[in-house]
Amino acid sequence: MVSVLWYKGCEMMSIEKVSKELFLEILEVLDQKLEENRLELTLNLYGGTVMMACFDARPATRDIDALFETSPLIDNILADIAETYDLHKDWINQDIKEPLKYLKQENLNEIYAFKNLRVLAPSAEQMLAMKILSARTEPYRDFSDAEYLIKYLKLETLEQVLSIFDKYIGRKNLGDRQKMFLNYVGKDLRMSWKEFSV
Repeated sequence: MVSVLWYKGCEMMSIEKVSKELFLEILEVLDQKLEENRLELTLNLYGGTVMMACFDARPATRDIDALFETSPLIDNILADIAETYDLHKDWINQDIKEPLKYLKQENLNEIYAFKNLRVLAPSAEQMLAMKILSARTEPYRDFSDAEYLIKYLKLETLEQVLSIFDKYIGRKNLGDRQKMFLNYVGKDLRMSWKEFSV
């Protein structure tokens, strides 16, 4: 999706969201640049990028949440890609580091393999646990993503959902916000879940 931004009468193009097709193209370019510089890189994807790339749950994502080993050369390559595709300077970021501190374990699978680039993503179960932990309101997509993943995993009871949350995050991290979040998810999915009293 391309939006036209205006600055003091000058027209400037800026890509507001990255589609799956564009993302795959960017990964190919990244792999080529890594090969040119004799570098190898592994990207661990999270958030909306996983919902787009692995589950086709949305057509595009605003930015790429990922963990990766960085260096001045890697930073320059990513900056070059941002310039080439008119992406925001923070088109790929590692803000996910903070939520990942709560994970008891990870379940990552390789989703793309290039010559010098590997791309990994969490399982649907891990993604669901992380979405419940985040439990953010609109404009974030945690609510719709959690619903999508519950249906994708064919979960029918609250206990099944809580079991997954406990496996990856731990019930001690199920606070009032997460309980309210699950109450709303259950109502919206018309599940006969016993509601948490918050």
